[in-house]
Order: sequence, then C-alpha cells, then structure tokens
Amino acid sequence: MNELSELAEAGELARISELARVTDERLAGQASGAGARALLAAIVEEKPGPATATATATAAAAAGRRAPRSRRARRLLVGLAATAALAAAAVMGPVLLERIPGTATSYANTAIDIELRGDEYIARIKDPFADHALYAEGFQALGLNIGVDLIPASPTRVGEIVRYGFAGTTRADRLGGGLKPEGCTLDQEGCFLTATVSKGFKGRGVFYLGRPAKPGEKYQAFAEAGRKGEMLEGYDADGRTVGKVAAEARRRGLRVVFRIIEPNPDGNGFGMGRDQSAKVGDHWYVWAAEPEQAGTVRLLVTEKHLRKNPVTGE
Repeated sequence: MNELSELAEAGELARISELARVTDERLAGQASGAGARALLAAIVEEKPGPATATATATAAAAAGRRAPRSRRARRLLVGLAATAALAAAAVMGPVLLERIPGTATSYANTAIDIELRGDEYIARIKDPFADHALYAEGFQALGLNIGVDLIPASPTRVGEIVRYGFAGTTRADRLGGGLKPEGCTLDQEGCFLTATVSKGFKGRGVFYLGRPAKPGEKYQAFAEAGRKGEMLEGYDADGRTVGKVAAEARRRGLRVVFRIIEPNPDGNGFGMGRDQSAKVGDHWYVWAAEPEQAGTVRLLVTEKHLRKNPVTGE
C-alpha cells in the first residue's frame, strides 16, 4: 500500500479537502496580512486529536509500519498549506503592505509607490505616462481621496505642481511634490517625480504635476520662453517687434506661431483677438513668448504699441 492510500485510510485526505475550502478568492488581498499569518500559525501549532492519532496508528499497524510515520504526513500538510499561501501572494498584482483595516502605510502598483514617512505620505511616480487612475488607485487604497494627473510641461515646469485644489479639507491638510532628490533632473538615475500628502488628509484633494511631453505633444504648462532652461533662454521679448523676436527664434532653430491678443481697457490682462487668421507683420509688437511644444515658440502680439504690457501688467 503506498503513502497516498495510508493518508486516505487515516482520514487525512478529508483534512486536505477541508483546507482546500480556503479559496484564492478568499485569500485575495490577505496573503501578506494578519489573517494569513494567523491561519498559518494555527496550522503549524495544531496538535492531533485522539481520533486522528488512533486512525493514524490503526493505518500504520495495518501496513506493518510504526505510528511515527504520521508526523511525516502532518509535515506534508503544513508544507502544502504554506505553499498555498505563498502561491496566493505571488500571483497578486498591486501590493498593499500590512493591510489591516485603518493601519495600511504603503502601497505599490506599476505606476506609483506610496509610503508613510513621519507625518506625510510620499508617492514616487514610477511611470509618468501611466493612466492617472493608477495614481489615484494607490491613494484610495490607503483611505485617501486624492486625485492625481500628470500633464505635459515645458522643461522648467517638469516636476512642479502646476495647480491643485481642495474640497472639504482642514487647515492641517497639505499637498506637495516635486523632483526628488531636490535639484535633480528626470534624466538622472534615481530622480523621480514625487507627490506628498499629509497624514490624516480629510476631504478631497487633487493636484497636477508637470511631466515631460511626448514628441509632438503641446505643453499644458509652461514657463516664459526666455527663462533659463527654456527655448529662448536669456532673451527678453517684452515690447520688441515681431521681426526682431522672430529672427532670434529662427536663429535658434525654432518655429514661430502667433496669438493675437486684445488688452483690457485698463491695460491689465487681455483677451483673445477675434481674428486669429490676420497676417502678423514684422512691425507688430510682442508682449510674451511662450513655449508651445518642443521646437515651437508662441508669440503673443498686438498690431499697435502699448504703454503697458497687458500680459505682465507692467
């Protein structure tokens, strides 16, 4: 008689059947939690009852073998239970570490890692081009109602919080972010976009982070084109003629496009010109130069010279 027959006669297969009722669905999300650890500890520490010991001894006697072989069978069961728990953990996708209701402190998926450090959660963006729902998923798993969106930005706005909002929050609630380590750039190894949320954040928060633009993608966040690190670095276009600014842009290998603006009556602020198809002459005036996309600068212009820059209010 082989060992499988011995286990069947001893009633051990019935015990395996009972263990099998703990299905993958019931273990989902608990393989690394307190419940899984308690289950494994209970299996390991359980002592055989009288009925089990008697049945095992009877089966051993019938086979002409000694009862101690039952310990081998029990070690087999423990091994099977431990293997099942490890297998359940291995097939999990997003991982929520130490997931005990109200005490989870970290989360990870393919797009983001989040960890509680001191009095704030620090989220490291692993994939800046991922679906923004994956970022929100991580915060929601930790009980935080936080929305995150990454938008294409000109070089000096990459890693900055472009804008953010709050709803139903308290004075203690804080959102932040940037590039970490401080002063690094995304093309450096070990440099990441990060988002921070204060511990115990109430209500809802949402923030937008600037990310590198894909080829041909227009910027949704940008700095003035003359700023250090931007396409017209060191050049001040304010109040110059279109002819002069366009010549400088083309000298740098840039394409030039125009936006015709209409200043407000008081000179502070502006609206869009009604006819954007009008031909812009070299004698027109430039009030701001903005990066539109990689290799293209957008000039905000009027036909007449103005006493006050409507873009800057100066």
